[in-house]
Amino acid sequence: MSDQRKVLIVARESSIRQQIFNRISANGYQAVTAERGYDALLTVVEQNVGLVIIDLSIDESAGVKTVEILRKIRPRLPLVVLFGDRSLEAGRQVLQYGVFYYLLKPVDLEELDQIIRIALTSNRQETTGMEQKAQEWRPAGERGGVA
Repeated sequence: MSDQRKVLIVARESSIRQQIFNRISANGYQAVTAERGYDALLTVVEQNVGLVIIDLSIDESAGVKTVEILRKIRPRLPLVVLFGDRSLEAGRQVLQYGVFYYLLKPVDLEELDQIIRIALTSNRQETTGMEQKAQEWRPAGERGGVA
């Protein structure tokens, strides 16, 4: 794939970060990593990130707070949440923030590939649609109409 949108991987465990990083890179996407929530927030603010994959085991309360802040600063950014807890409460807690997808660990890499492709495609189409609408819209004075 030639889509060079950045995928941010946030995980405390280096083995998880590296496994997902390798998979994303092998599929032709650009990947960046962060170990902590605040590093993830800085990366999203400073770089053109098209998708965030966050492992809530970075620290469950900090992970949920990071998801909440990400949603506030980039409301349309797709978030894929990884979680080792199979409880319904954990799922409900993150789903209230409108995450794109919720994956239980251990991560099925084939499923993750599909999720990444769908998330980046839908995000790209949404962005392209907004850009086209902005180009189509011009103030009345620029179209020669009556203001």
